[in-house]
Amino acid sequence: MLLKAKKEYLIVPFTVLALLIDLLGRVFAENLMLPLWCDSVGTFFIAYFAGPICGAIVGFANNIIYGIFVDHQSVYCVTGAFIGFLAGYFAKKKVFESQFLTMTIGMGLAVISTVISVIVSITMYGGDIGNIWASQVMRFFMDAGFPKYVSFVIGQFYIEFLDKLFCVEIIYLLIKFARFYRKKRDENSEEKIIPKKIAPFLTFIFALFFVLLPKTAFTQNFADEWDSYVQTVFSNPEGLLSGEANDIEQTNDGKLWIGTYAGLFKYDGSKFKLMSDIHSVKSVNCLFVDEEGRLWTGTNDSGITIFINERVMNVIDEESGLLSNSVKDIVSDTDGNYYIGTTEGISLVSLSGGVKITKNYEQIKNVTKMSADKFGNVVAVTERGELFCFKNGEICCSFLKDGKNTSFQSVDFSEDGRLFLASPDDSIFIYSLTPSGPNLVRKFKIPGIEGINSFYFAENKGVFVCSDTGIAFFDESFKAKKLYTNNFTNSIDAMLIDYQGNLWFSSSRLGLLEMCKSTFVELFSEIEETSVVNSTEKWQGLLFCGTDEGLIILDEENEKKVENKISSLLNKIRIRCLKVDSMNNLWIATTGSGIYKVSLDSSGEYEIKNFSQKTGLPGNRFRNICELKDGRIAVAGDYGVAFLREDAVEKVFTAQDGFANEKSLCLLEYKNGCYVGSDGGGISKIENGQIVKNIGKKDGLSSNVILRMVYDSFSDGVFIVTSNGICYTSEKGEVKKLDNFPYSNNYDMICDSDGTCWILGSAGIYVAQSKDLIENLKTEYPVINAKHGFRSLLIANSWPCLENDNLYLCCDSGAVKVNMSKYDMASKSYRMILDFAEVDGIKQKISRSDVFKLSPQTQKLVLEPEILNYSLNDPYVRYFLVGNDLKPAECLLSELGKISYSNLKPKTYVFKISILDGLNGNVIESANYTIEKETEMYQKNWFKLYVILTGSLVLVWLTWFVTRVRSQKTLLKQKYELEYAKKQIKMVNETILSIA
Repeated sequence: MLLKAKKEYLIVPFTVLALLIDLLGRVFAENLMLPLWCDSVGTFFIAYFAGPICGAIVGFANNIIYGIFVDHQSVYCVTGAFIGFLAGYFAKKKVFESQFLTMTIGMGLAVISTVISVIVSITMYGGDIGNIWASQVMRFFMDAGFPKYVSFVIGQFYIEFLDKLFCVEIIYLLIKFARFYRKKRDENSEEKIIPKKIAPFLTFIFALFFVLLPKTAFTQNFADEWDSYVQTVFSNPEGLLSGEANDIEQTNDGKLWIGTYAGLFKYDGSKFKLMSDIHSVKSVNCLFVDEEGRLWTGTNDSGITIFINERVMNVIDEESGLLSNSVKDIVSDTDGNYYIGTTEGISLVSLSGGVKITKNYEQIKNVTKMSADKFGNVVAVTERGELFCFKNGEICCSFLKDGKNTSFQSVDFSEDGRLFLASPDDSIFIYSLTPSGPNLVRKFKIPGIEGINSFYFAENKGVFVCSDTGIAFFDESFKAKKLYTNNFTNSIDAMLIDYQGNLWFSSSRLGLLEMCKSTFVELFSEIEETSVVNSTEKWQGLLFCGTDEGLIILDEENEKKVENKISSLLNKIRIRCLKVDSMNNLWIATTGSGIYKVSLDSSGEYEIKNFSQKTGLPGNRFRNICELKDGRIAVAGDYGVAFLREDAVEKVFTAQDGFANEKSLCLLEYKNGCYVGSDGGGISKIENGQIVKNIGKKDGLSSNVILRMVYDSFSDGVFIVTSNGICYTSEKGEVKKLDNFPYSNNYDMICDSDGTCWILGSAGIYVAQSKDLIENLKTEYPVINAKHGFRSLLIANSWPCLENDNLYLCCDSGAVKVNMSKYDMASKSYRMILDFAEVDGIKQKISRSDVFKLSPQTQKLVLEPEILNYSLNDPYVRYFLVGNDLKPAECLLSELGKISYSNLKPKTYVFKISILDGLNGNVIESANYTIEKETEMYQKNWFKLYVILTGSLVLVWLTWFVTRVRSQKTLLKQKYELEYAKKQIKMVNETILSIA
């Protein structure tokens, strides 16, 4: 021990000083990311001055204390204690007296530290060294092909080698400097000065340690138009757990927010999310979105919570000065005043200079509804029907108190400043506000609308009325109509139209109703009837629909059902096919009653003729009617085919005439013959009054059950729909199977002149090009189904009609109308949100405008884009990580989930995501995000230089060590030889002297 007995009082301050030097050195190295630990200088210092025991204590304590602040460090106290003890032990051997011995002990300590630390690292942490330089060296050698555990040892040794050599060299230089300094000073005076100077120095070091300590990083007719909208009700089964909705709002990013008694829900078009972790929004009465996009949430018992980007920014309650925590409505005027209607009055809130209550109106209790216009006017209605008016934050006189109509239950300002009021007797009052006072523009009632709760003003200047008995709409001419919303007709309180044009209604009893625009118009919903339709036909301006229970006739223009002589005659008769011929006669095929022909006489009365088995037809059960070019009418039924000319049966074909199966399902006139499709006997061709040919499976058909034969004017061939697929026959008569078409259970085909084909089947409607079908291409054909607004099921063996571009489909719920040229109603507006990316399980904010940087250590990147889609469309989404993916990936929006990438290489990527028009692939919306994964340290050229230089330094030291050892051995040998020679000479001289 170098400290003599009289200086033993210095052991304690020197030990504390040594400990702080170690800790400060470690923090210093961590902050500057040095390829050293720098935590052994103090250990070696105290080991030299106080011996091995003190060295071991400081080395041990250093790692324990540092491990309190940084994980996975305390276990290395074994290494610290061991090298501290060895440093003190060899200090007694005077190893710090020469440069060579100092460097030698440094190398020895490095090797010992490497062995102990590698064992600890592998055993406890799977090889994690805990220093970025060592880890990068390890990865460098692993990439170079070295075994894993060998790389661990090399990585650990690289940092231990430089660290221990650096630390022992510091001690060596300090000893040299101290000895030099000691010669210049008086030893006694120095003893008195040291204790006085060391205290403030220790205080400074201790404070500096905690300052630099690494801290954890936290890191048409408008009313008619609504009838074509598809309605969807959201309640408990659909994810709206409460089953009711008090209010609904949309924030600027396109997200929908629903206030319920169960709390606040967010809806993104696919799922509802309850904001259950926010305790101040457990029971929501009302919602309000201000001009800045803030969401104000009024609750039943917790006041108001203000959200910005889904984060709570402020809570206003009774403790803040709010009159009551039960909030009923919220509006703001043009001066920035927010009016909070509560059960105990109205409070005015200002956000200027912080959230504060500026004024209270306690006399206005139990507010139920408020509204504000663009001119600074605010009106409020109470439960007692009182109407209060405000201007610039002050109460105005009640300008509607005329002694007659002073009681109201709802109020709303329109965009143009007109005031709409509803009274308890369900009257609607419309006022225009003028400088001289209000003028009553209109007063009226809407039949069937009771208990009016609110008004909503559409862009087309029409007005929606939400009430306790349903929804109504009236236009500028005040023509009103109640909307048909099935059973959603109770306690409808609020409404909005989202950014895609869909209508949303909230009901405090039934939940939410969404009405989405669709090109598929369910015609039977207009007459509030449901029936399976077998055939449709337009005649005399009316739509005739054949059902199993008779004939349903629709007047589309007036949206009503028509009862007449024909419908009465065919009541309870199953109608299979309707056809209008070139002479404007309506032909009706029935099951059990034969064929009917309906025409108009000169007086406009219906003239009806019946053809049956009694008049020569083959039975009374018929399925199809076809007019031939020569004016004859061909009818196909269960017992054969008949041809009628001039209201008489001309010819009948049955099994006796050559049908393989006389049960005939469909007819087609093609070229010079009439083709008959049968139920198991293939296709028979009738020409010149006889059956001349039969086409079956032997000729290339996929089945002998023929459901439909459809002429394709684009290719001048015929598509054949069989029971298990689609076939095609060219004008030359060659039949081939179209077995690459993805669906087999098809019913019918509609082909237009430009080569577009609609294939009707149980899966919906496939859209294909005639050319692709004929070439039997294996491709993905878009399908129109419920995801595109077509929610009904098509009926097999049915016969739809086509008028101009309007196709009247036969469905299980009735007739459905669609315009074939405008069927693609894909929304042209979508909101894409990608605010966060998940990096190795931790969420980080991402932005389109900034480069998103990934650390070199990133293993997994997860992206979860939100595409807000409230429409019936299910568009395709294409995404592509440029620089990683070989080709873009495509999927339906409903199938889009989390997108994961693992082990990305260090470089710059661009994540591209697009929403496509699913039918032609055009890009509707797109977004790009730049992602940069930083290069690993060990891949940089300067790091490679570091590895080479450090390795070279090790080789230099080894060379020096070996050379020095050999040189020392040579010198020692020469010394021994010289001493031996001297001894021999001396002995000779002594012998000579003795002899002499």
